[in-house]
Amino acid sequence: MSDNEPSIRERLASRPTDEANSGGDSRVSDVSASDFQQTHTDPSAPQEHLTGLQFAEPLGPPRELTPAESKSAERKVSALFLLSVVGVVGFVLVYAFGEETYDQPNNWLYTPLLGVFMALALFGVGAGAVLWAKLLMPHEEAVQERHDLASSAEERAATATALKEGLAQANLGRRPMLLGSLALGGGALALLPVPFLFGLGRFQNKEIKLGTTGWREGVRLIRQNGTPVRLGDLDVGAVESVFPDVDHGTKLADSPALLIRMSPEELRLEGEAAEWTYEGHVVYSSVCTHLGCPVKLYEQQTHNLFCPCHQSTFDAAHGAKVIFGPAARPLPQLAISVDEDGYFVAQGDFSEPTGPSYWERG
Repeated sequence: MSDNEPSIRERLASRPTDEANSGGDSRVSDVSASDFQQTHTDPSAPQEHLTGLQFAEPLGPPRELTPAESKSAERKVSALFLLSVVGVVGFVLVYAFGEETYDQPNNWLYTPLLGVFMALALFGVGAGAVLWAKLLMPHEEAVQERHDLASSAEERAATATALKEGLAQANLGRRPMLLGSLALGGGALALLPVPFLFGLGRFQNKEIKLGTTGWREGVRLIRQNGTPVRLGDLDVGAVESVFPDVDHGTKLADSPALLIRMSPEELRLEGEAAEWTYEGHVVYSSVCTHLGCPVKLYEQQTHNLFCPCHQSTFDAAHGAKVIFGPAARPLPQLAISVDEDGYFVAQGDFSEPTGPSYWERG
């Protein structure tokens, strides 16, 4: 390339305005007024290749509606739209003036009426639009042949020439430092995923990480403010959110638990689970086994634990087994005892992995 030859930028700037604004593509539509034609296709006739833009009606021309039929169709569509208005007005009136307290007579109609009026509003608009299209709009299909999407050989050759010229103008051969740093950066980027082929660092044993929490044998149960829980702090029917007394124990997402006190005769646990309690005190993980929401709502009379996210319900008196909702397994139980100072401590980790049940447990 000679020094006197204009650069790519100069050549682009010297192009005509119309061509530059169109991205250099001077092609125009090959569809002319003569390409538009109204046809009625005979199903028994052989189908020929469509050229240009055609309007085809495979079922024959639509029958023209008489003035009476047109007026009737218009009334039907208008009636459906008015039905939608009735639904909206009814919904607003019921919502604004309907009884919302459930101890009042006829209150059971409140929610069903809202649903009925909402359905009328949506049905009126949808059905009216469909009927309008069926009866009052012309039935035509527009088909246009698509031009060849591939660029011509001349355009591809011109693009290759422009790329070569741009590479020559970059003068990379005269900048060894630029080439060296580019090769170094590209090589380092290629090496980036190599370590993951041999291990995952501290996540090497991720199954163990998912299966254990911050609870260990002898670890005290503490509150959110860091104070330990002592035997006798809870009355019968009371609950307390507890965490392991370890570094950042109150911030470990898999370790929160709920300490519940019942009368010893109210607990209906079997096997080892019965030995993991202490004088009517029982501890369960407060991480829901459905999607990990906090299970902190406790009903004293029924001993039920509720998850506020998706209404999973667990029976705390029977090993936190699932009695309602999408949760697939009980809340894991934590074995507890009392140390020599009278504070609650854990006898170990939870009986099984905490949280959602979608990961594998071996």
